[in-house]
Amino acid sequence: MVVEDPSRLKVESIFTRLLYKLSFSLKNKSEELLGLDILRDYVKRDLLLVTSLLLEKKVISLINSGATFSKTQKLRHIFLTLVCQITENFLMKYYGRPITISPEVVNKCLCNKAALDDIQILFQIPLCSLIDPKCKIFCSTFSPIYSFATDSFLESLFENLIVEISNCVLFIIITEFSEIYDVRQSLYKVNFLSVRNIERFKNNFIWQTTIRVSIQRPKNIYNSLYGLWVIRTTGIYYKVIYANRTNELSKLRKTPLATVTLIELLDFTSSRFDEIFYTLGNGLRFTLTSVIGQIIGLIWRGIIQGLKY
Repeated sequence: MVVEDPSRLKVESIFTRLLYKLSFSLKNKSEELLGLDILRDYVKRDLLLVTSLLLEKKVISLINSGATFSKTQKLRHIFLTLVCQITENFLMKYYGRPITISPEVVNKCLCNKAALDDIQILFQIPLCSLIDPKCKIFCSTFSPIYSFATDSFLESLFENLIVEISNCVLFIIITEFSEIYDVRQSLYKVNFLSVRNIERFKNNFIWQTTIRVSIQRPKNIYNSLYGLWVIRTTGIYYKVIYANRTNELSKLRKTPLATVTLIELLDFTSSRFDEIFYTLGNGLRFTLTSVIGQIIGLIWRGIIQGLKY
């Protein structure tokens, strides 16, 4: 009798539920811009399906190989390889001919760099939690909100990973292949067929990713938060959850570090301004109630004395 690996069974269960959700609405229900927003509905569903199936296959392969997932550098390489593979498969399906994505394109992609910055929460924690729901890296990040990785929370982590990978794939396609009309005609919504609208979307996408890397991520790290994409039968949602990110805070450099420093400065000055305004308020109240009150009292007594004569 063959005993199934419980980790593999959990993977299959998670991705089965995920594939079920992909048959419903995939509308972006958040205020954040997604690369998926540019795609026609059935194309968007196809990309998420391709991403889900290849990711499931890769995760099962890693589990079968007995990988420990302790080396983040190796996970970064696996992530970039997945993005490249999914991009090539997806473009070949709709463009009709094999396309090879060069390593330079994958490595310079801003969206990939943003994802790699969060590789621990994005990729390492979901993989480790499959093997051990109470693994040290999970507990040190999400405890005391989550004491172990429940199936529903694991499912949300993998949904987030799928959306982020799809976002990276679309970033490469939008920035590198949008000039090809056949690509726009096959993939994009009707209102994104014109070069002007494509450029506008691309600029907004690049700008949002830049803000995410330089401002939003260090702000979330400083506040012990993490932004999570989740897929529901009513659409794709973005929510912010608690995550202990002290280790990441100590590794911030350049612009992200300047962002945290600015936040600290604003917190400090706002507290001092509160103290100043409180002191001024007390002084003004004392002036109105004591000094001006006494003056009015003297004038009133003078009027009373005048009336006596």
